Amino acid sequence: MALLATAAMPAVATAGMRGPMGPAGPAVLPFPFQAGSPLVQETFTNATAPEFTAVGSACLTGAPPVAAIPPLNHPPGGCPAVGVGPVPPNDAAPFGFLRLTDASRDQAGAVLYNHAIPASFGLNVTFDQWQYGTTTPEFSPADGISFFLVNGNVDLNHPGAFGGSLGYAQKLPDDNPENPFLPGVPEGYLGVGLDVLGNFFGDWEHRGFGCPEGLRSPAGTIFRVPAPGPNMVTVRGPGNGTEGYCFWTATTSNFGPNGPWPSTLPGSLHGPTTVVPPEPEAAQQALEPSRRRVNVVLTPAPAPQLIVTIDFNDGTGPHRVLDVPAPPDVPNTYKFGFAASTGLFTDVHLLRNVSINSEEPIPPERESQTCLKASAKKVKAGDKVTLTADVTCNGSIPTGTVTFFMDGVEIATVPLIDGRAVLRVRVPPGVHTFTARYNGNETCTPSTSNTVTVIGVRPKPPIPPFPPKPKPIVKKPVKEPVSIHITPAKKGELAKKK
Repeated sequence: MALLATAAMPAVATAGMRGPMGPAGPAVLPFPFQAGSPLVQETFTNATAPEFTAVGSACLTGAPPVAAIPPLNHPPGGCPAVGVGPVPPNDAAPFGFLRLTDASRDQAGAVLYNHAIPASFGLNVTFDQWQYGTTTPEFSPADGISFFLVNGNVDLNHPGAFGGSLGYAQKLPDDNPENPFLPGVPEGYLGVGLDVLGNFFGDWEHRGFGCPEGLRSPAGTIFRVPAPGPNMVTVRGPGNGTEGYCFWTATTSNFGPNGPWPSTLPGSLHGPTTVVPPEPEAAQQALEPSRRRVNVVLTPAPAPQLIVTIDFNDGTGPHRVLDVPAPPDVPNTYKFGFAASTGLFTDVHLLRNVSINSEEPIPPERESQTCLKASAKKVKAGDKVTLTADVTCNGSIPTGTVTFFMDGVEIATVPLIDGRAVLRVRVPPGVHTFTARYNGNETCTPSTSNTVTVIGVRPKPPIPPFPPKPKPIVKKPVKEPVSIHITPAKKGELAKKK
């Protein structure tokens, strides 16, 4: 996806200079109602989140603890048994959280949704976030949480750089040319930073590299202590690799080059929780004061508008904190992710209750259905079963890909051919569940299939044949020599017997 057209930049920059809400500032409004069509729903309260990919320190406290989080990309799973800072307890389903980081230093965690969702009808995104429990209160908490969108045509297999780039933008660490220049997310469209520390606001470390003057941060490219934009919602625009991710706007009243740049947020993104009990339900209650509910709306093209609303959970209700034009080069589909990080300063970063709808209802003719069948209900363990996913889109033949899952874990993505995707998969011993997800395209929505159960039957050990019936034992009489001894009678004995 290309970066912003130069012709559009002055108008957007001028809108940003008027501030996030125009002269009046943030407004207290009813929380936006998600009236469109449901696209993605994930609470992150349980032990699995099969449609997401976890990166780095991201883990689920609803799952049993693990010795260590797998390196690189991995299915979301359990957290280490011991966490730094007031983290929620493990094995806590259905009271779990997505833990992006604990309060250790130099942590980086993200979850990626690598399935395209339609952009034509806009987006309405709601989620709960927690930033609390710093172990460096004498300095500052860090860093923040980002929500970002990318072009749905790319493989979203990594987040952007962390630290002040919040997993969305690029970064040249410490602005040292001897360090590797770290890329941002692939073909990023929009990054919304819930920036507690404030470095996402500034262009230090080559954030916004290659951007024109009208789309550079007011804080410039120098290193500032403290960070220039604490407790702000900062938005960055399209980028790819090490170029772009330009400063778009932020919740500040000062868009000039001279600081300070005060935040216009009517509440704190950072929560007050310092202690979390070990019981799951009690932990949920203790964390409630630190919960912040965020709503991000993108209206449909050709003139998309970005609206951000936050409920600071302080009794004052939701506040619309940003309402500005969004980047005009809207892709046909989106993929998305969330990211958080710590550095020298720390915080616990949690996420829950992600709900994504289209902003406008998707017409029925655009909604797809996916039906999954297996070639057998039982197979010998180790043998293969054929999975067939048939996708319809209200009578039309959809194109795109289908992702298959076994026991909630992604196993393969295959292309649709004439509305059908087929996969042969080896079945391990035991009972296993299979689902298929059609990933959508420009005209058809994604959809998830029914669940199919297949049993891998362990072969029974062979029964040894009965031994042959033994022949009866016949005892033959033993022939022994018989000795007969005749003793002559003594003289006179015969006469007596008579």
